[in-house]
Amino acid sequence: MSDTIETFRNQGFVLFENALDATELATLRSVCDALLDEPVDDGGGKTHRIGLGEKRRFLRHRHEDFADLAAFVLGDTIARITAACGLDDPMLFNEQFVVKGAAKGASFAWHQDGAYVGFDHKPYLTIWIALDDATIDNGCVFILPRNLDSHPDLDVHEWQDESNELNGYFGNETGVPVTCKAGTIVAFSSLTLHRSGENVTDKPRRAYVTQYSSGPINDPATGQPKRFAKRVGVGSTI
Repeated sequence: MSDTIETFRNQGFVLFENALDATELATLRSVCDALLDEPVDDGGGKTHRIGLGEKRRFLRHRHEDFADLAAFVLGDTIARITAACGLDDPMLFNEQFVVKGAAKGASFAWHQDGAYVGFDHKPYLTIWIALDDATIDNGCVFILPRNLDSHPDLDVHEWQDESNELNGYFGNETGVPVTCKAGTIVAFSSLTLHRSGENVTDKPRRAYVTQYSSGPINDPATGQPKRFAKRVGVGSTI
């Protein structure tokens, strides 16, 4: 097992600094800003149920509308990250920009990404990409380290009506703040508990989140992929 894979298995996440080149970062920022110019609720089903309008926007499932973004989510950078984390047969499962509004960006509760899938599934990989420098003041990610081999299950989550989200941890641990420069990738398991704070700065905090499964994640109710199932480096859709 490589050192990176061992670190990932032992703590549930790994940091890749300067993972994006200037062109990739510019592409992600450009697409994010274009989507921010769209209405918060356009009536087309793009508004996420855990969004909070300008406080916390999830701009999701739009890579097919932007050729450069589509190339990125299945491209070489992603292939290197998924391989470094030990993911076999990586397939794009989900993608979305997450933007916390300036001076009013809402926090996000402790959760495991897998808790939002809604049925039993094999754990997958989340790739969180900082489009702006991530700081404690603008709502960086906090992570509770987790040995994925010792703790391979989802924890109990409770829905929070007041904040429109699931909460999967009620303990006293504050977690590890992942402050980082724009262009950094934080890769973590869908089993890893994480949260993010409020944005109290005068600028939005932008991030792009892509998620990759080992093979497709099919909804048992339909037998079809829950979201996407596109192979990294190939682009084919199941």
